[in-house]
Amino acid sequence: MIHKRSWLLAGSALVLLIAGLWLSLHRASVQSEMGGGRLFTDLAPAVADVSEVRLSKGDGSRVTLRKQPDGWIVVERQYAADASRVRELILNLTHMKIVEHKTRDPANYAKLGVEAPDSPTATSTLVELVAGQKTWPLLVGKNAEGRAVYVRKPADPASALAEPAITVDPDPKRWLDRQITDLANASIKEISVKPASGPAYLLSRAASTDQDLALSPVPRGREAASSMSINAQADALTAFNFDDMRPVAENAPTATERATFRTFDGQVLEFAGRKDNGKAYITVTASRDAAADGADAKPADQTAERLAARARGIEYEIPVYKYEALFKPQEQLLEPKGPEPKKR
Repeated sequence: MIHKRSWLLAGSALVLLIAGLWLSLHRASVQSEMGGGRLFTDLAPAVADVSEVRLSKGDGSRVTLRKQPDGWIVVERQYAADASRVRELILNLTHMKIVEHKTRDPANYAKLGVEAPDSPTATSTLVELVAGQKTWPLLVGKNAEGRAVYVRKPADPASALAEPAITVDPDPKRWLDRQITDLANASIKEISVKPASGPAYLLSRAASTDQDLALSPVPRGREAASSMSINAQADALTAFNFDDMRPVAENAPTATERATFRTFDGQVLEFAGRKDNGKAYITVTASRDAAADGADAKPADQTAERLAARARGIEYEIPVYKYEALFKPQEQLLEPKGPEPKKR
């Protein structure tokens, strides 16, 4: 009886052992199917050497981001790229991990947006990172709830869900460094404006410690508007970004309005503007006045130098509200006219 019970216990233990081994193997298989590893295992050591990023779609849209000695550029526009956005894309691709393996059937690629980008209707975007002689290609497809994205290596039939989600818009203007200026109100010493219509005028303050700008001239019989209204014009160069840019055409229309902003550290930013079919355009000339107070020391803000290098020969399309903030007519800086005296 005791011998029989021992055999029963041994048999039960064997069954449990076999069940445990099966469960362990099953879990390993599931984990293998789910992924968890990096998409590009050999990219991290080369990330500092990435010199070009290419994005393209089957409809012909494409952008090339290339590293230059002084930063990244958008090749199709020959203009500075948003370096932080380029770095973010490279790092996200470097650390991208497989969440779950997906279809290997080409018939199902389009459902995930990872089909070959060889036709105008293909929704995939081909991303290529280049470092030295090596290229890391990836087809990026549909977004999955903002946290992950469907991907496939072009030479690999297997697709996958990977994270983090990345933005790979091949429109060149989406990758431009759109900042024109970001100068604080208090840094503005003087603003001279010649609007398209109406008289020219000047806004100025004698010292950086002065809170308010003063308007001159003030027409006879009129009063300057509130200091809040006048000071607001110095906010025009804060968070000032463009919508798009292009080389100035040889037969470009002549600018109709001009505004020159001078800062206390000697920066001189001259804006010439025009409107066309409801859109607003400006050109920018930037320099530094060596005779200005505080300009002899090495300036902390390099806006003038940056614009002098990149804005020459460029016309920027800017938001209309920013255009109107740059070139306000004098009338907007005056108190409204009183009622006309009645004629006797």
